[in-house]
Amino acid sequence: MVEMMDSNGLQDQNFMGLIKNIKDEGSIFGRVFSLKHYVPDDKGDFEYEGKKYALKDEKTVKNTLCNLGNALAAKLFADNTGTRPSHMAVGTTSGGKTSASTTLELEGGTARVALDSTTCPASGAANDNVVTYVATFPAGTGTGALVEAGIFNGTPAGTMICYAEFGVVTKAAADIVIFTWTLTFGTS
Repeated sequence: MVEMMDSNGLQDQNFMGLIKNIKDEGSIFGRVFSLKHYVPDDKGDFEYEGKKYALKDEKTVKNTLCNLGNALAAKLFADNTGTRPSHMAVGTTSGGKTSASTTLELEGGTARVALDSTTCPASGAANDNVVTYVATFPAGTGTGALVEAGIFNGTPAGTMICYAEFGVVTKAAADIVIFTWTLTFGTS
């Protein structure tokens, strides 16, 4: 049995519910649900590490589940082995990505961070075919004109599992960007 922790790291969740609704044709759907870009602002309503921030921009974009992501889902379904997603990275160049891609176009000079949380409802619960990853790129991490992100199975040499491109998010050194990446396997 493959288990994942909830956002508090307290309760094991059965991952098999994610796989049970994959369509016969093997379709796996996914989205970067939201990317939130925050800027320092004393009047902001978001606080992180004792500082206040205001929401500057929010985006919702499609992503591509890469070959390793498909293989990971298949392995988890078939024999419960494989390497789980553990990190997210951002990059400053886009284009040319396919499901065979294993890296971002240009991750260098930006960042790869550990996931803040991985959640999946218990088997039989509503949306039990959905897994959600959250990663925070804090001040000083992943700065620049960001246009791509990926989920990886490790750092620094982990392989990319999912990939997304989006319109430019110019992250200054003092800004925070939080990604909430939702993968939906089949239909709910």
